[in-house]
Amino acid sequence: MLERYREDYPGEFVITQVTWKDGKKHQEREWIDNPITNVHANNKATCIAESYAVQTNFYAKVARNNGGLLGRERMQVYGVESVWDKMVPDFLVCQNSQTIPEMIKAGYPSKSVVYSTAKNCLKFPGELFLIPYSLSMQSHAAACWLACFDGHKEIYLVGYEKTDKKGAEQTKMIHAVAQVMKVYPHVKFIQVTTNASPDAWRRRVNFSNTRTEDYVSNCDV
Repeated sequence: MLERYREDYPGEFVITQVTWKDGKKHQEREWIDNPITNVHANNKATCIAESYAVQTNFYAKVARNNGGLLGRERMQVYGVESVWDKMVPDFLVCQNSQTIPEMIKAGYPSKSVVYSTAKNCLKFPGELFLIPYSLSMQSHAAACWLACFDGHKEIYLVGYEKTDKKGAEQTKMIHAVAQVMKVYPHVKFIQVTTNASPDAWRRRVNFSNTRTEDYVSNCDV
């Protein structure tokens, strides 16, 4: 994972088929453009995931954040996987190929920019957008990386809890997000929670946490 930005990304080739002939490997490739020009009102964004710690009606409130007078402070919202049936964020990361057909049937890609893997983009043509550089990473981290990639400098993490509802630590997610924090040291990551934050995040100088009520007030949610 490297520090990258959309303004420097024209698109990329994706391997669509691999064949072997006479002992040699042959690859067919397809060029996928960068079709998105992301112009945002400010440098704040929220990455939001489904969690036991987030009330059901809060997802829609985040998606509808007003941004103060004339919407000047409106945040862009990056959703993670299963939040799609609870809200319509500006962007959604969905790498679960079993979920995508249901999402397409519901017309979701016409409401939100849905990012996925190269394999899923080819399987469902015209419905999804490629995660730039075909990065392979855990979906919570991918949402954070995309927010950084789009130039946001203050990113709130909602539903990014240290443990799941059974109390098991979400180790894979924690370390993947910590890596994004490391790669983008000039971006502030703020976890919205009343619970303990992961040690791997607390060690980062660009990490802090805040209460839900302060997030609502400061971001006009």
